[in-house]
Amino acid sequence: MNIGIIGLGSIGQMLVKAFCKSGAVAPEELVVFNRTREKADNLRAAYDLKIADTAQAVCNQVDILFICTKPLEILPLLRTLSIPAKTHVVSVAAGVSIADLEGVHTGSVSKVIPTVTSSELRGVSLFACSERLSSEQREQLKWLLSRIGVAQEIAEEEIETATILTSSAPGLIAGILESYAQAAVRKTPALSIELAREMLVETMLGTATLLQNEKLGFDQLIERVATKGGITEEGLRVLDKTLPKGFDELFDMTASKHDMLKQMIHKQNSTL
Repeated sequence: MNIGIIGLGSIGQMLVKAFCKSGAVAPEELVVFNRTREKADNLRAAYDLKIADTAQAVCNQVDILFICTKPLEILPLLRTLSIPAKTHVVSVAAGVSIADLEGVHTGSVSKVIPTVTSSELRGVSLFACSERLSSEQREQLKWLLSRIGVAQEIAEEEIETATILTSSAPGLIAGILESYAQAAVRKTPALSIELAREMLVETMLGTATLLQNEKLGFDQLIERVATKGGITEEGLRVLDKTLPKGFDELFDMTASKHDMLKQMIHKQNSTL
């Protein structure tokens, strides 16, 4: 199975590293192209993969083609390429729909929303497939993504909300934990910010492991930790005053951003 990756930004590079680290793809089965050659050369120094001189050259020799460019660049790029109908084209961009992809490629298409945590072979990669996909191609994509974390197939209309729980979550969680650590230091300046961060990271890892290994629901873990009348229970009451509204605003803002991006892509399509 030959895998092509066009675009070596953070997601493209992450996929290369995760595929190689997991052993899902041998380096010699990877063909990459990036407008800035230096990024491709750096990856080849580490993994001995193939570098194509053009995006078209990638298309000519792969079974699955991951397009990892910016959302507004994907459709114009695909229109310049001659992609064999047998090639499975996968977009990793938000805002570009399966229908958009089917409009520029006669073969099978999918959209995948990766997560940066796949570099550690953990996390959830969301994927949605077109009806053109054969069962073999679907299983092939699912297998590939499952080697770098959890592969979760999802309906396209659900993918934007789910993205906040998977792809966006590492950054959002890091932001929440940073605020948590900063609040601790404001309360007790003698506590260093570095130690506060270290303790929260270790606590987060332990919490995730406990939830997973004992198959606990969030409510079950809360019940275990928050004894009646205790500090944790009171703390949860404080958070309940502000967090629900904050997360509602987060999802509303995200929906608005997705709508704006889709409108830009639609406008771009109508002018091409």
